[in-house]
Amino acid sequence: MKRGEPTSSIDFAAKGHTVEVYTDAQSPREKVQGGKHRRIALAAFTGTAMEWYDFYLFGTAAALVFGDVFFPSEDPVAGALAAFATFAIGFIARPLGAIIFGHIGDRVGRKKSLMITIWMMGISTSLVGFIPGSHSIGIMGAVLLVSLRLVQGIAMGGEWSGASAMITEQTPSGKRGFYAMLPQLGNPAGILIGTITFSALTAVLTTEAFSDWGWRVPFIMALPFMLIVVWLRRALPDAPVVDPSESKNHGAPLGTVVSTHKKPLFIGIGVAVLGVAGYYFVNTFVLNYATRELGLDPTPLLNASLIGSATNVLLFLGWGLLANRIGGANVGLIGASASTLLALPIFAIVVGGTQYSIAFAMIAGSALISISYAACGEVLNGLFPAHVRQTATGIAYSLAGVIAGLVPFFATFVLDITDNSIWWTGSILVALSLVTLVSLLSAKRRPVLFDD
Repeated sequence: MKRGEPTSSIDFAAKGHTVEVYTDAQSPREKVQGGKHRRIALAAFTGTAMEWYDFYLFGTAAALVFGDVFFPSEDPVAGALAAFATFAIGFIARPLGAIIFGHIGDRVGRKKSLMITIWMMGISTSLVGFIPGSHSIGIMGAVLLVSLRLVQGIAMGGEWSGASAMITEQTPSGKRGFYAMLPQLGNPAGILIGTITFSALTAVLTTEAFSDWGWRVPFIMALPFMLIVVWLRRALPDAPVVDPSESKNHGAPLGTVVSTHKKPLFIGIGVAVLGVAGYYFVNTFVLNYATRELGLDPTPLLNASLIGSATNVLLFLGWGLLANRIGGANVGLIGASASTLLALPIFAIVVGGTQYSIAFAMIAGSALISISYAACGEVLNGLFPAHVRQTATGIAYSLAGVIAGLVPFFATFVLDITDNSIWWTGSILVALSLVTLVSLLSAKRRPVLFDD
């Protein structure tokens, strides 16, 4: 018997599933003992925090300045759509990153995958801060912006899945709900850092100075942030999930996922879609709508994002602890149900509202979405066996991200063609909530494929 090889398997012939049960001392999670899983958790959390800091910068800059700097147009709606289309490209590139780094993580090792993604994300983000605007180099500014956004998207496609797979595999089952939440905690933490930076700059700079050069500062700051994460990740364990001599028996991870794990893959997309895409509705889209359509000052709304992110950091910790007790799927169901019921009332506050009512809607909407998002890591990783886990969860999460990247664009388009309809535009968030609700119910009926 090979080290790390399953000593038994349970064949669910009727459903076409196999649950691998590892008992050898070198199963993936047992390779790390003592307090080392806490070090893994810290390295994974800080990495995903940086990734979300980088992604948040792009989303906020797309809402506030990219339309004017790189896509000048007489029609502000056209400029906003062009900026959001560029924003969406990063999400569209994420499945490619999930495939590339999923293969590396599942066959070579999670650490190698995570080291490459953090270098790519940090460098590409910092370079955005040095791109001249269209007034200096014309269309080449937009070309460079799109190119760096593609690199960002590819890196992000492999980052979350690698961090999430490593944490869930290395922590005890009784604490898995909490530790599996940590990569998602990187979202509000990274956004919190990004929001503080943007809010400070918009508060101390004039509108002209911020549009001219101030927006570039947060992007350049990604470089030292990246170096800190690289230093932390050097201590991660580095071992392949599959013994190299056995890899031929498993086949390529992508081929295995497509041929034998199609149903859980679609369930995984649905599980992730509310948490991933819902955020860009209640923050990126609403921020753009409030500043472009209603002409409101962005500073109070950025402050609302700041409060929402700070609140979510605390809420995520609570949802993770609750997941230890009742399971991630049940926590997710609470969040999806609440979002389904409250999405339209919250969005109704936004349309035609004041700065303070819109700020409240952004905070409340973000808190609702945090519930299902905090729980999705445990659910997603449990749908797939270890030898394809990073590839499968990365593809599912990234395809949910493709939908997320299109949400601000689609919501702006729907709002425009429906003459600011509350119901049609708000129904986008209701639909996302229902998809996640049904997917979580489906996930609960499937076996959990952790090697406990």
